[in-house]
Amino acid sequence: MSLKVLKFGGTSVGSAEALRRAAAIVHQELPAGGLVVVSAMRGTTDGILEACAAAGRGDLDSAQSMLSAIQTRHHEVASELGHLEAVRAPWEALFARLDQFLTGMAMLGEGTPRARDGALAVGETLSAHLAAQCFGGAFHEVRDVMKTDARFGKARPLPSAIRAAAAPWREALGRGALWVTQGFLGTSPEGITTTLGRGGSDTSATLLGEALDAEEVQIWTDVDGVLTADPSLVPGARPIPQMSLGEAEALSAFGAKVLHADSLAPGGRAGFRLVVANTHRPDASRTVILPVPPARSEGAVTSVAYKEGIYLLRFPATAGLEPPMEAARSLEEAGALRFGLISSPAGTLLAVRPETHAATEVLGTLTASGIDCEPGWAVIALVGEGLRADPVAALRHLAALGHEPIGGLLTGSSTVSIAFLVPEARLGDLIPRLHRHCVDGAPASPDQMI
Repeated sequence: MSLKVLKFGGTSVGSAEALRRAAAIVHQELPAGGLVVVSAMRGTTDGILEACAAAGRGDLDSAQSMLSAIQTRHHEVASELGHLEAVRAPWEALFARLDQFLTGMAMLGEGTPRARDGALAVGETLSAHLAAQCFGGAFHEVRDVMKTDARFGKARPLPSAIRAAAAPWREALGRGALWVTQGFLGTSPEGITTTLGRGGSDTSATLLGEALDAEEVQIWTDVDGVLTADPSLVPGARPIPQMSLGEAEALSAFGAKVLHADSLAPGGRAGFRLVVANTHRPDASRTVILPVPPARSEGAVTSVAYKEGIYLLRFPATAGLEPPMEAARSLEEAGALRFGLISSPAGTLLAVRPETHAATEVLGTLTASGIDCEPGWAVIALVGEGLRADPVAALRHLAALGHEPIGGLLTGSSTVSIAFLVPEARLGDLIPRLHRHCVDGAPASPDQMI
């Protein structure tokens, strides 16, 4: 029997109406059984984090008020669906557990990463119990299978241990069982709850797909698959019916919000199909990410991606390589994303995006030390398997930029993308122009030519 794994994010299980839609999809896609992975209800993870922060400051009253709001919302949704009595017992234990975590944080005056992971696990588990009732399946605890290291907050999965632990799941699901489990969660070698980081439910689904020898993993979200560009900047952006794993990895790295970067590696190892579909429009277009690249014409660009909020750090040639490398390490350890490190006889350029308050503080320290740090940049990437077939085409596509200032070209191991730095303020004009020229194939006007 071919096995499918379906994953529903927070917006797809965030209300009674959303859960009814998800149930209809499950019944259509998994008539002979399979595995469903669900996130916490929309807003629950943020609510728990806010409650943990309040408790860590010693404000237990505010934390418990936030807990009460989470509990009320869950009870309202379960009541509307007619499943409150079915989930009442496990939910009471879970809410009591969350209250214990918050009380402990308030007593210590600190919310440790380990304690936050334990608290966040409650949100995922609440959702999974309710989804199991809605879908007519059985709840099974993902922490029995999802083995990780002990890096709380962003644990690294251990694929071989996950596969070994999943043997009973493969047997039961192979016989046609329908199971529902949590995303985002794992357990350390000592059996302590961990989390895979924000967006980790996608990764949970693909890791389980790999461990269970699934033929297909479906990610259900709120858009019609992966699009050729951000529709807020390009209203004519359209779904990409098929794409390669390399294209998906490049889009994820350079800003596409549909796919989580860590979720793609299991598909590369196991070779299953990865499908992105819209919970609100299940019969609309989908994107299928294939282990074998689909046919592309030479030089063709599949999508235009971007990431704003980039800082450029410039180091003089006299500084050598050690200071920029040390800055890059410090920033990444603090939670920054590195988009480029370009060195030449004229000096070194480091392009980063701070993702955390700690990374922003490191940037401030570097600036105070005299390093030239310039905000207001963005990275744009042209992505397509056609660039692998005709690498020179990437340079021809840059003609659409005309005389735009470019902070630098970024290269890496991927041969399916070319990325470059531009002023952030120019994104509103450049993304539609590049989409029109590189994806739709419209010729650049003479005044845009280099």
